[in-house]
Amino acid sequence: MKKLFSIPLHLGAAALMLAAPMAVSQAPAGQAAPAFPPGFNPRGSAPYDYIDNTGFMPLFDGSSLKGWDGDTSLWSVKDGAIYIHPSCEHPTGTVYLIWQGGEPADFILKYDFKGTERVNGGMQFRSYLSEKPTGTVYPPRQRMGGGGAPRPAGAAAGAGAAAGQGAARPAGAPPRQPACANPGTPPSKESQAKWDLFGPQADFDAGNMWSGMFYEQGGRSIISPPGHAILAEPGKPTLTTATIAEKEQLNQWFKKDDWNSFMIIAKGNTTQIFMNGHLITSFVDLDPKYFRASGKLGIEVESTGEYSVKNVYLKELK
Repeated sequence: MKKLFSIPLHLGAAALMLAAPMAVSQAPAGQAAPAFPPGFNPRGSAPYDYIDNTGFMPLFDGSSLKGWDGDTSLWSVKDGAIYIHPSCEHPTGTVYLIWQGGEPADFILKYDFKGTERVNGGMQFRSYLSEKPTGTVYPPRQRMGGGGAPRPAGAAAGAGAAAGQGAARPAGAPPRQPACANPGTPPSKESQAKWDLFGPQADFDAGNMWSGMFYEQGGRSIISPPGHAILAEPGKPTLTTATIAEKEQLNQWFKKDDWNSFMIIAKGNTTQIFMNGHLITSFVDLDPKYFRASGKLGIEVESTGEYSVKNVYLKELK
């Protein structure tokens, strides 16, 4: 049964500052949004137009990797989208493509992802190069001791777990790579190190186990499975303060083997991640050991399958 999203009162204004563009259960295209109760004055409130890119800057020109930096033997452009295809024969390991236009602080970022097979990845933001860190640098990782959530039973490999991060793989989980006749060797870690990012990520995977989750490379790993409102405070484990949607509802919102539209709103200590017009994760991060106010944007991929990204638009908030 789907639970309607609500913000607990003790989160106060911090969790509500982004309420205007939220669309937890927005009506599908072509259907009218629910009417307001009689006598209620919405004071100009209207459904957020995800298609309107007025005031946004395009980060991808649709035909080249201009403005992005990564290993071009792995990343390319295909059919108007940034493209990469890790496979058993040609594995990539965990690799990144980094936008070179700056280090946004508060922003709205919109983009479309499509993936097949077992591919997993996400959009990095407020991140830093692990070889040349600046600003907040995460303390040494503590496996599940300093916050984060355990992997759901039967979860597929994904997020940072495939690199040995986060909680242990559940017993009986499928192999990370499907078998093939001629398994290849991924590029060396040394060859990719100059592009490695640590920091927040809006997760994505072709099987929708993690899509829309707030994940943290090099830090707290899996903060919480998707579909939750989360609070982090200094010296405490991260806490789930509300359920936004159950897994059944998340699967209904996800478009398997097709394009999924995402939006990240990062304002101060609050981050919200939307998928196909629905709020998936709301995170209020008050822990100064991990919170980063600004940083790099980048695309991450791992596991196997085709992976495409297009319609990348950024609006920086002042």
